[in-house]
Parts: sequence; structure tokens; C-alpha cells
Amino acid sequence: MRWRSKNGEDDIEREVRTHLELEAEESGGGPAAARRAFGNLTAVKETIHEMSNWTVVERLGQDLRFGARLLRRSPAFSIVAVLTLALGIGANTAIFSVVNAVLLRPLPFPEPDRLVRIWETSAKGYDRNVVGPYNFLNWRERTRSFEQMAAVDTWTSNITGSSEPLAVHGMRVSPRFFSILKVSPFMGRGFLPEEEIQGRDDSVIFSYAFWQSHYGGEKNIVGRRIVMNGAPSTVVGILPPDFHFPGMAADLFVPLAIDRADASKGGRWLSTIARLKSGVSIAQAQQDVAAVAQQLAQERPDMDKGWSAAVVPFLEDVTENIRLPLLVLLAAVGLVLLIACANVANLLLMRANGRLREIALRAALGAGRRRILQQLLSESLLLALAGWAGGLAVGYSGLQALLAMIPKSVPMPRMESIHLDSSVFLFALGISLATAILFGLTPAIQVSRPHLRSALQQGSLRTGVGGSRVFRRAFVVAEISLALVLLVGAGLLMRSFSRLTSVNPGFATEHLVTMEMFTAPAKYGDHLKRSQYLERVLEEVRRVPGVQAAGSTHFLPLTGLTSGSCWAPAPGPEPDTSSPDADFLVISPGYFQAMGTPMLSGRDFSERDHFATPSVLVVNHAFAERFFAGQNPIGKKLNVCWTIPNPVEIVGVVADARQTELKEAPHPTIFLANPQAPMYFAHLVVRARNDPRQMARAVQAAIHRVDPDQAVSNVETMDDVRSDSVARPRFQLALLLVFAGIAVLLATIGVYGVVSYSVTQRTQEIGIRVALGAGSVDVSRLVLREGLLLAGLGVALGLAAAVATTRVLSSLLFEVTPTDPLTLGAVAGLLLAVALAATLLPARRATKVDPMVALRYE
Repeated sequence: MRWRSKNGEDDIEREVRTHLELEAEESGGGPAAARRAFGNLTAVKETIHEMSNWTVVERLGQDLRFGARLLRRSPAFSIVAVLTLALGIGANTAIFSVVNAVLLRPLPFPEPDRLVRIWETSAKGYDRNVVGPYNFLNWRERTRSFEQMAAVDTWTSNITGSSEPLAVHGMRVSPRFFSILKVSPFMGRGFLPEEEIQGRDDSVIFSYAFWQSHYGGEKNIVGRRIVMNGAPSTVVGILPPDFHFPGMAADLFVPLAIDRADASKGGRWLSTIARLKSGVSIAQAQQDVAAVAQQLAQERPDMDKGWSAAVVPFLEDVTENIRLPLLVLLAAVGLVLLIACANVANLLLMRANGRLREIALRAALGAGRRRILQQLLSESLLLALAGWAGGLAVGYSGLQALLAMIPKSVPMPRMESIHLDSSVFLFALGISLATAILFGLTPAIQVSRPHLRSALQQGSLRTGVGGSRVFRRAFVVAEISLALVLLVGAGLLMRSFSRLTSVNPGFATEHLVTMEMFTAPAKYGDHLKRSQYLERVLEEVRRVPGVQAAGSTHFLPLTGLTSGSCWAPAPGPEPDTSSPDADFLVISPGYFQAMGTPMLSGRDFSERDHFATPSVLVVNHAFAERFFAGQNPIGKKLNVCWTIPNPVEIVGVVADARQTELKEAPHPTIFLANPQAPMYFAHLVVRARNDPRQMARAVQAAIHRVDPDQAVSNVETMDDVRSDSVARPRFQLALLLVFAGIAVLLATIGVYGVVSYSVTQRTQEIGIRVALGAGSVDVSRLVLREGLLLAGLGVALGLAAAVATTRVLSSLLFEVTPTDPLTLGAVAGLLLAVALAATLLPARRATKVDPMVALRYE
């Protein structure tokens, strides 16, 4: 590549010749006199050339070509530097791809900034509580800040009529749901306003994936009648292939019909989505909906006193639980990149010291410092660009591995949009250019101002630039400090995870298989039929050979779900929102036996507890300790906010068990008997004598003997449920351990490189010491002291930085403080041991120095 073209040189030659001819004419002395008067022709031509606009580009091209030749001559150096940068850039690229898709990229809907979620809030500490249907209707009618508002509810549907009943996870939504998102069906139509009325809500819309996988993409699917939850429904539309509702996975959608009369009696179980009117801010919408909530609190104090509402941007709501872990991971890979830069900077400093004679010669021949800097930085730019190319490859592979590691049980929101795109490419290019400056500037500045006389006279290996040794050591100290911060973070998460997984959940997970079933409202809408149906199912399951016990609960433990409501002592007034709260679970007789949770006093539910008998309940130990401390709660009566006749008698106290997650201490809990308060959905828990997986098919067969159309879903062991409940912290720990491991490896290489180079530079000194009587132990101590001094300083600074920065992990830790002394001490000891190991090889080499050879060493 020649920026200085032949035509350009010819133009300069002609211009100089013209000037010479004019000079000869004017002076009359001929060509020889004209040349003497004109001066050095070569210098004149260079001056004219430097006035060209292409000079900078030409010099850059020259520097890049020269730098490429130098890198080709040092393949080992080039490979190590490029791989180090590729590792750092690739890790950043992979994590940024996730951060960009999940946190930064707008939601995939038109005008996404106007989409909000609305939750109920309570003075009791519920900041994002589900919404009551009655309150939703009034928000929609009375507020003025929203174009449209829709209610949303997760829903499981049983589709029958084929070879085997199918349980499909979906959503019930207000007919305006799709118009709020501004999503048009791929085929057919959306929901009509009148389908919000009960009795006219028999339409269903399929997702594109469900249509393809279960109906083979049949073109005539729209208008087809199917049997869903025991009643006929009509398929009216197919959603676009790229439609995904963030935070909720759904294969079908049905209209949500809300009857105002029924809504006023019910509890809270909906979520809400709305679109702001143009020009309306979040703050204005918040004031609007809070004013309506205040009116409702005055109108219905028994249900809404102390409750308000919160308007949250949709994107913020979706990413609330994942934002901090992702930012922590992004910070972790940022530290890895800084360590990589420090490593490469050290390599460049060591390499540049070997080129001092060359650089000094350039300076002696007239090269300015700016010109030398440009040439050295162009070499750094080449390394950075090569690192960028390698980083993209590492980033792509790392992203695929990362996506494969994400637990399926707790999928990341917006996971479908995670991929390498143009913004990720630009991010990778940007950090590559930034790294070129970070690792290239200091070495370039240091070696661009050599002491000419000493550089030209002394041997290159013993020549040092003022301050370069200090910088090399500073880079190593920085690497160790940053690696320690990462390692402390990983250590804290490891300690936290160890404590979390050692928690006793309050039940025995082994030999337990679970499955979910939803009873069809069209067949079991009557409370008595529904309760009797579940009892028949459980009786049939208990007859299966190998089954020890079986029961049901409406929310399975360790799945993050529970119900909550109010209660009050009886006799007394009916409870309202100012009454005490408790968790509520509806279980069948035999549930505690199946789970292995012992009764502490009183009795369990039994077959004598049904619709025709007085209402009874069981409380856990936490409830008894909090509300009946020093008393015997058995026989006490409560009025509860539930669909069960009051008062309800406490007949038993059961041991505490973790319900929502392992890190949550047991809450005061009220257990109601399903025969007296039947639910539509239930999770069966079946304890087997042997392998529970082998029992699953037999249990499903028993269910189908009671009702062949009953669909079953989410069949898994309780051990799997427990493992899934800690999948997210396990995933975060695994990633942070990988990044911390990379950081420690790079820091180890840095320590080894600096100490090894120091031994090389001090070869003559070591030879003299040996000649004067120093032994191997003395020489080893000399080298080890240098490595451990750097490591000790790095550890000290790293501990201070870790104490200051790891506080951001507080919400991710369980029973471990961010300044846990055991973790800090173990990590510090580990890094010192690693630094010692990295120093041993150079120390051993130093003890082998021959004094006679060393004194002649150049």
C-alpha cells in the first residue's frame, strides 16, 4: 500500500524543476548556480511533501506496516498479547450482549417508553402487590392519564379431544391487551370488546410457536372449535412469530371477563399493563392513579384502607430482579479487561526496553517525540484490533455457552432477544480502541524519551528507562488488587451459596415427585364437586403400588409463590385490611405426611373435615409463636379473609417450612383444608418408596382413571424443585468464579513476567553476588522478596478496595456479610500463595546463574 504515489512524486519533481529554471533565468548564472542558490533539493522536496494533506495518513500507513512486521518477528509476544486482549474483550462482549438486550434495548413494541405496569402498594410493606379486579375496573374508568389499561393473569388450560389431554400455560387478558402493545395478529383477529363479558369469552388466540408445534401450521386453524377446560372455544387468531410478552411465557391467550358484582367480593390476583397518553409523565400518572386509590380507600375501607398504587415503567418492572446481578457481572468482566490491559502494558514495557537502542537511534537522527509516540501507539493499535477480532470470536462462543448455562427453570427476561448485533460490535470496537490507549500509552510515553548517550552505549537488556521499573511493578500491583476484588466477590457468593444450600427447608425432598393439575371450571365449577374430585384423585393415587403418601397444595414450596390475606380473633368483628396478615395455603389431608413435615401439636386435616363440618385450620410454629406466644393455640378460633365460613377453629400446629424460597425464613402461615376451601389448581406431592421418577407415569395413569380428560404438567421431583430454586444464585456464582479465575491467571502471569524480567535485568548483579559468596538460599530470598513484596502490596490495596466495593453484593448474599473476615483472609492467603508459586520458577533460574557467564552478560 503506497499513499505516496508515483504521480505525486512526479508532480513535486516538476514543481522543483520549474523553480530551478526560473532561478537560472533570473540570476543568469546557469543551472549550477541556480541549484546552489536553491539549497538542498531533497530537503526541499520533503518540505513540499509534508505540506500535503496525505502526510498523516501516509505516516500512519508506514507505522502500521512497520508495526505489523515487528509483531510478525515476535510471534510468541504477539500471540500472548492478542490472546490476553481477546479474553478480556470477549468476556466483555458476551456480558454486554446480555446487558444490552435485557437492560438497555427498548421493549419490542411501538413507543415502548409509554408502556407501564400498575401495582397495588400497602403500608405493610407490599410495594408491588397484585391488583384486585374491582380496583382495576375503577382505575380504568376514573383515571385520565392512560390511553388504555388491561388486566393480565397467568392461566393454565386443559385442551382435550386429541389422543392425550394437554396442559398449556397461557394468559387471560383484557381485550385491549394487544392494542395497548400495538400488536396485530399474524392471522385472524384480536379480541373484541364484547368478549370481556362473561358468557362471551370463548375465544382463544395461539402463539405462533404453539400453532406450529401442535397444529403443524395448518392454514385453516382460524375458526376451528376446540375443547378447552371442558368447554368449547374458538381459535380466532395467531400471534406474530416474534411476539413475546416480557416476563411471562404463554402459548395461548383467552379473554379475561370480570363481573363487577363478583369483583367487589374478591381478593387481589391480577397484574395490570397500561399505555400512557402522549405527553403524560410517570409522575403525573402516579398522582392520577394514587388519587383514585385514595378514593377507593374511603369508599371501601374494609378492602382498600391503607392501600395505594404504583406506576412503574414496563422495562424497569421486567428487569427489576435481574438488573443488579447483570451489572455486577458487567463490572466483573470490566475488571478482567483492566487486568488484561495491565498485563499487555507490562509486556510492551519489557519489549520496548529491548528496543531502546533503536528508538534512541531514531531520536538521534532527528525523529521527534511525537513521531516516535505515533509509531509505538500504532503497534498498540494493531494489537487492539487483533484483540477485537479475537474478542468477537471469544464473545460469540462465550455468549452461546452463557445462554446454554441460563437455568430453564428461571429464564432470563427478554432472553429471546439476546444476540450479537451492530451495537455489540461497536461496543467491542470501542473498548478495543480504549484498551489500545490504556495498555499502549504508558509504555509509549516511557520509551519515547530515552537518554540517548546511555541508551546507545549500554547493553539493551540492562538498559532501563527512568520510571519503567516503577510502572511495571505498579501494573502488577494493580493486577493483584483487581483480581483480589473479583476473587472476594466470588468467595462471598460461594460462602452464601453454601449456607443457602445447607438450609433445612422443613420437609424431606427425597423420594418425592410433584405435578400440577388444573380442574376444568366447566366440569367442576361447583365447590363440592371440585373438592370431591380432588379427593377421588388422591385416593386413586394412594392405591398405586410403591406410593407411601400423597397430598396436594395450591402453591408448591420453593417456587416463589404463596397467598396472603388477613385474619382476626373470633369472636369479634370481621377482619379488614388493618387486621394482621399471614400467608395462606390450601392443602389436602395427607399433605404434611407426604412432605415429611411433622405436626407439633393437635391434629392434621382428615376425611371428617369437609363442607358439612365446621371450618378448621392448621397454623405453623411461626404463627403460634408470633400471635399466641405462651398460649396453647389449639381450640382458638379466627375469622379469616377467605372463601370459607367463619369462624375457623385451630386444630393443629405444624413445624415451620420454607415456602417461597430457601433464603426466606418461614412466615406465619394459615393452612386451610381443600375439602372446605377448594381451589381450581393443585400441585400433587407423592412420596414413593423407591425412585420417584419411575412413579410419575403410574401416578398420571391413576389420575386419568378418575378423569381421562385431566391434563397434568410440570412433572418433576422435589429434589429438582429445590435445585431449581437456587439455580439463579448458582448461575451467578459460576460466572463470577470463571471471571475471577481468569483474573487470577492473568495476575499470576503478570507476577511471573515481571519477576522473570527483573532476574534477566539483574543477571550481572546476581553473578557478582554469587562470586562474592552468596548462596542459592540468598539468591532465592532476593527474588522471592521482590515477588512477595508486590503481592503483599497488591493484596493490601485489594482488601481495601474489596471492603469498599463488595457492599453492592449485600442483596445477593445469604447469612454472609460483605466484609466477611473468613472470606477476606482466605482470598488474601490464596493470592499470596499464587504469587509465591509464580515467583518460584524465576527464583530457581536465578540460583543457576554462572558468575563467569553473568559478568560477560549483555
